Amino acid sequence: MASKLSIIIITRNTRELLRGLLDSIEKDISLRPLLTETIIVDNASDDNTEEMVRLSFPHVIYIKNKKNMGFAKSANMGFSKTTGDYILFLNSDTIVLPGEIKKIIDFMEKEGSAGICAPQLVYSDMRPQRSFAYVPRLLFEIVPRSFLEFLFPKKYERKNRTFIGPKEVESLIGAAFMVRRKTFEMLSGFDERFFFFLEETDLCVRARKENQGVVFYPDAKIIHLQGKTVSKMWIKGRIEYNISLYKFIRKHHSLFYYSVFKSIRFTKAVFLIVFLTVFPVLLLGRHTKRSYRYYWRLFVWHIKGCQEDAGLNDLDLKA
Repeated sequence: MASKLSIIIITRNTRELLRGLLDSIEKDISLRPLLTETIIVDNASDDNTEEMVRLSFPHVIYIKNKKNMGFAKSANMGFSKTTGDYILFLNSDTIVLPGEIKKIIDFMEKEGSAGICAPQLVYSDMRPQRSFAYVPRLLFEIVPRSFLEFLFPKKYERKNRTFIGPKEVESLIGAAFMVRRKTFEMLSGFDERFFFFLEETDLCVRARKENQGVVFYPDAKIIHLQGKTVSKMWIKGRIEYNISLYKFIRKHHSLFYYSVFKSIRFTKAVFLIVFLTVFPVLLLGRHTKRSYRYYWRLFVWHIKGCQEDAGLNDLDLKA
């Protein structure tokens, strides 16, 4: 019997993006013998997403939460409704290309050691995006990533280069990735302490500890309309990233390592605030000005004790 696929999509107030994704799934005829169900977990959208789904895609399993539950908890909720051997998690700002998802399944069928696999994410013009990631660590706080990429190009590869063939990686980008059912069950799903950001990195770290391969498979491609879901709340999003980052570091490292890590990030924020205040001409650039506001917000967040509700948790998150 051929392996079956379940697709899980987490959404909040991304009705038209979601429509485009669901259309692309329906148009992929290679999925018809494989797809057992498509599950949408809606984190309390108020943009008529429910009406659109029920009218245009009545076969989809639609779950609506009364409030925004975040990605990890919603994804686990969606998984509880699946029956497939493989689970594909998709952001609502992705577009499926015909035949590409089947390539991932075919690869995982051949490579039994691969527990998690992700395609090459591309822009709408097919330029490559960053599709895998390195696990956060103290080294990256001290040495700029670009410098490491220059000094050690084989170990720290540029994020937008073109890759050929499968590659074992530390972590994958959460916009689109496939998990073997037995792997997801072995890991007890996502850690629901992560509201948004790094839940997929945590999953990958735990998978590798269980000898479940984490594989980037660039032969398959999926369009990612990067930035469409969080660009309007960039600063809050960065604070939420820091909330998840500190949870991640504390979970996977010692208290001493965590304390040093946190101190360095705080010191960097202070330094950049002082530097940009002393040289205000640099603030003429829009992106620099936004970063300056972010570093001030990060500084205040640290001073107030790094509250967990200072990020996206209390917002109309469009995920």
